[in-house]
Amino acid sequence: MYSFQAKHYASYQDVPASILSAFMEQTVLTETIRVSNGSLLFWEEHYLRLMASMRILRMDIPLTFTLPYLESQLLDYCVTKDTETFNGLVKMHVVAAAKPTANLPIPPSLFSITAEKGSGSFSFKHDVYPIDLYKDHYLSKGLYSSLESVHAQWRNMAWVYVHENRLSDGIILNEDKQLVESLRGTLFLVKGNTISTPHISAGCRKTVYRNLLTALLSENETFELVEEDISPFAIQKADELFVLEGVEGIKSVGQYRKKKFKSEKAQQIFSLLLNKLA
Repeated sequence: MYSFQAKHYASYQDVPASILSAFMEQTVLTETIRVSNGSLLFWEEHYLRLMASMRILRMDIPLTFTLPYLESQLLDYCVTKDTETFNGLVKMHVVAAAKPTANLPIPPSLFSITAEKGSGSFSFKHDVYPIDLYKDHYLSKGLYSSLESVHAQWRNMAWVYVHENRLSDGIILNEDKQLVESLRGTLFLVKGNTISTPHISAGCRKTVYRNLLTALLSENETFELVEEDISPFAIQKADELFVLEGVEGIKSVGQYRKKKFKSEKAQQIFSLLLNKLA
């Protein structure tokens, strides 16, 4: 079952060609939402992020794109995959219907929905998790780097490097050769009770779960959160290194090159996140 423009199709052959060509030719903006027992987690935050991303990319925002309407569309599609107890991920894809022209500088927007069944819950993992710096190319800093769809091809090249070198993940650097994030998610370095993460201006993707965890750590009396420019050399000095991946949870890095890491603080932080999710 395929969903385009609030209509469900049994086959791609049934989808109007103009819609399919738009999704094939234009840059697609995607928002991924976790679904637990038929409910969208942090839907309002995801909605606001989607609207902000569309404004930054100068996309048309239809009057129908209200919070209740899009929520109903997402949940309705989840029901086609399962009952009301659907658990997993649902994705909303938005694209411009055509390229901008002088007569129509902001083309109308189209949307599609896909879903993938899963556990619907976050997990914590600590293992060898081989990770290394990706230094073939550097990410540009600035507002556009915070969007999921920007630098998509660049990130694909980084994944090629990761897989060719039998790694689990890669750490991205910006044009100032400072840490940005990992390919999978937000990067956090632990030194004592101080949790450091690259500032959003470094080029990090501004995800819902990044905002959630940084807010939790800022309010917590045990930990001190520092958002700053971080040199790659800081990794060797850290006690722990973990990645927050919005899709799966927290991955505690066991080893970076010859440096081995613990996971005690990462487990405590994961517990804080689970309590918030509950």
